[in-house]
Amino acid sequence: MSIVVENLSHIYHENTALQTAALEGVSLSIERSHWTSFIGHTGSGKSTLAQHLNAILRPTSGSVTVDGAAILPEKKREKTDFREIRRKVGLIFQYPEQQLFEETVREELAFAPRNWGVPESRIGDLTAKALRAVDLDDSYLERNPFGLSGGEKRRVAIASVLTCAPDYLVLDEPTAGLDERGRAALLKLLDRIHREGTGIVLVTHDLEIAFSRSDRILVLDHGRCAGLGTPDEIAIQLYRQPVSGLVLPEVMLTALKLRERGLRAPLTCDAERLAQELIRERRRGR
Repeated sequence: MSIVVENLSHIYHENTALQTAALEGVSLSIERSHWTSFIGHTGSGKSTLAQHLNAILRPTSGSVTVDGAAILPEKKREKTDFREIRRKVGLIFQYPEQQLFEETVREELAFAPRNWGVPESRIGDLTAKALRAVDLDDSYLERNPFGLSGGEKRRVAIASVLTCAPDYLVLDEPTAGLDERGRAALLKLLDRIHREGTGIVLVTHDLEIAFSRSDRILVLDHGRCAGLGTPDEIAIQLYRQPVSGLVLPEVMLTALKLRERGLRAPLTCDAERLAQELIRERRRGR
């Protein structure tokens, strides 16, 4: 199972004075078993690409295929079940208030399954399960989502998508604005969701998150693919060919400089791991 993006281009306000090319010829494959991160400077096209993955946006040219179902330019009359694509690919916006609208958390979580025609007798169990999945208890059910903290809103937004049991979870800057405690808690939650079999697609400016968790990283620069590979491959590429707006984590940068001096330093964002490996190398006489 995978999402395949082929030669995707997207132009905002096409054929007007405001025409802007947001994506140009982007191609990649996203495996369900993987954690995939999109990185790039502000305005590089990361969010635009993310919104194509569940057909919120349609390509100007090229295609996105979700487990065999094609998302094509609007001028092409494909027979695609967009509802099923949006069930499979859940999207969490950067600002939860953009997708929260009900008066209680209970109604927020019940909206999607109810819209899908799930019997009312099952909705209670689905909402309770989704709430537990994001480490919130039943006391939240009657609370107003807009009265919650930033981290709690993000959890409710994630839970509202989990009620549909998506195969992929796409998150746009989910840690933005969170303090260190909230950031760590949210990442722990996403790690668990990924371990349980949901593919994670992360749009992020936080390169430490991208390099420490991803199986694959896509680098976008002015709407074009500037790199695609494993974290190690992308770290080496960015070290040799920097991309504007992307600064490698300090520990990883140190490891790359040590490699230049002939040391077998692991490409990691973890200072303790780097130090331990260097001590082992020294003991081996390298």
